[in-house]
Amino acid sequence: MPDTELITIGAFARTCGLNASALRFYADAGVLVPALVDEDTGYRYYTPDQAGPACLIRHLRAVDMPLPTVAAVLAESDPARAADLLDAHLAEMHCRRREFDAAAAAAHRALGADPRSLPDRSGHGAAPGTEPDQAVRIGGPALAAAIDQVSTATLTDPALPVLDTILFEARPDELILTATDRYRLASRTLRPMSSVTAEWSATIDAAELRATTSWLRRRHSVVLRPTPDSIEFRTATEDSAASQRCRRSPEEFPDYRRMLAALPSTPTRAVLDRAHLLETLERADSPIVTLRFGSPDTVTISVPSRDASTQHSTQPNPHTELRATVSGPPMTIHFAVTTLYPAIAGAIGPDIMLDLSAPDLPAHIRSADDGDLRTLAMPCEPAP
Repeated sequence: MPDTELITIGAFARTCGLNASALRFYADAGVLVPALVDEDTGYRYYTPDQAGPACLIRHLRAVDMPLPTVAAVLAESDPARAADLLDAHLAEMHCRRREFDAAAAAAHRALGADPRSLPDRSGHGAAPGTEPDQAVRIGGPALAAAIDQVSTATLTDPALPVLDTILFEARPDELILTATDRYRLASRTLRPMSSVTAEWSATIDAAELRATTSWLRRRHSVVLRPTPDSIEFRTATEDSAASQRCRRSPEEFPDYRRMLAALPSTPTRAVLDRAHLLETLERADSPIVTLRFGSPDTVTISVPSRDASTQHSTQPNPHTELRATVSGPPMTIHFAVTTLYPAIAGAIGPDIMLDLSAPDLPAHIRSADDGDLRTLAMPCEPAP
């Protein structure tokens, strides 16, 4: 095809309303593959006629359609049958909404209050004036959620205080939060409401950040500014409750980018339903689970469960098969539940992608939607 028809991933993302990280996720999942990937640079290019499917994906994901159903809708050549798939999903969502409303009304009655509609949170506060230099304006609820997500990779260890810190990195068009406890690494990229003109980074005490999240969730937007000994969160108002500070840590954060660059390529990849995987891990009675990737459409998880461990069980090694989209060579890998569960629970959206390099190397856990969240989880030795 002529090069003039090709669109870079950044321009294509702006055209279809999906961010570049989501496009890379959908490409790796085989849902929306680029028209061309440059073998030398790895750059991805799309064509104008792919904008329609990309916009459809955005709309389908906005109504929480699982990735396998999205793929089925895109693969359906008959528009009527594709619409039937959408209608079936919407009917299920409508049923869930009725159950949600009924539960909310019952909760109000239990509190002695009349059932009421949810408050409207869609309004947007006035934007403050242009912030100079290092100031970053960002949504308070989004920042609180990002702190919660990366905090799953922190650890309180008096001998290694850097493990209970979160690294903030401000770039012209992104704010990156990263944490690691040696067994996990979690990194979340947020898109600021305003761009910084001077880049900066700061290692911040995670305990103080966690204590600030409740305050952040109640602010439409906040402005971040680094100081010599802290990071300041401030709203547009001037009252005494309009700012918070979290102290800097004197510890130097590990060079996580060099570690990521040293990881080998990913031969085995799987896309799974996040809720089903979490449910399986929650039933685990063993501290270690075994994941087997050998079939193109299932992942087998071997773990003693509470149900299977009863006297009525006849299975010495009970296992659960989860639907998945798997590519690459077979692989068996073991995880501590305390390592894998927080990484999966902190992911965004209904689907997660596992990128596996080797049974003894970190697994890359990726989310499809709502910004760029990635987590590395270290596998372990099998249970004795």
